[in-house]
Amino acid sequence: MKLYGKAPLTELLTSTAAEKRLPHAILLTGEPGSGRRTIAKYIAKLFMCGAPPCGGCAACNKIDQDSHPDVIYVLDKCGGTYNIKQVREYVCDNTAVKPNDGDVKVYVFEKADTLRPDAQNALLKNIEEPQPWVKFIFICESSASLLTTIRSRVTEYSMPECPEEECAKCLAEQYGVDKKAALDNARMMNGNIGRCLEALNGGDELKLMESAKRAATGIAKRSGYLLCTALGEQTGRMEFSAVLEYLAGIISDAISVRAGGELCSCGKNEAKIIAGVFDDVKLVSMLEKIYDVNSAGQLNINLALSAAYLTSVLL
Repeated sequence: MKLYGKAPLTELLTSTAAEKRLPHAILLTGEPGSGRRTIAKYIAKLFMCGAPPCGGCAACNKIDQDSHPDVIYVLDKCGGTYNIKQVREYVCDNTAVKPNDGDVKVYVFEKADTLRPDAQNALLKNIEEPQPWVKFIFICESSASLLTTIRSRVTEYSMPECPEEECAKCLAEQYGVDKKAALDNARMMNGNIGRCLEALNGGDELKLMESAKRAATGIAKRSGYLLCTALGEQTGRMEFSAVLEYLAGIISDAISVRAGGELCSCGKNEAKIIAGVFDDVKLVSMLEKIYDVNSAGQLNINLALSAAYLTSVLL
């Protein structure tokens, strides 16, 4: 398992582990696709192999293959949704059982922000008074989604941004993506390897990009109907925010077109059309409005109202 763009964090974790100071309860925060699960695996290797992990022993290989019996992905065990009964069954009632294949058991909680308060409270005693062989890794986008009592008992590590060059290198070396396409995708996704892979594989990320391109077409045609319809396709706050990010990238490309710069958004053709319709002042204003609405979206403002407002101020 080769890590890309994570050197500052892996060096910190490795040196901490080498000094026998790696916390038993760790929180990894960062956006989806930023490598949180990959770093969780690296931490498991630090616990089970050493600092730095060799990468070639039985423990490291099993961790890479998601087959190590003592690295427990709790969300998978729960069938994709946490509930208090299963958390007690798979974690709280099992921490006293010694590891199967080594000296350590690692419980990984992906999407920890979906843990209900009762499930989080059930874990408190285990985190406060752990068995010597038990380790916890929580993964979520923001620590604010967890109870204060949990946050105060874990050590948080934020995922560093992956440089676009490192992201492109990963796509080319590990997934066989053409170097130019790899760099284009890395720039489009701001170095987020997971989002690049999802888009390249035709997943949900590609659908969000298509929505942003339809919204850009609405702007290019000065059609409030097309713009509002495209923005209104999103039913979740995260999806709406992602579409606005892609749309902002297209508007930024339109500004680059007018300045003779390089294009790197998901909608290069749309950006060229928009650049011929609006002047620099209007494009910069559009960009500011998109950023403003996206920031307000984090404050739980109604998505339909946000889409309608944005349509009114962009055209």
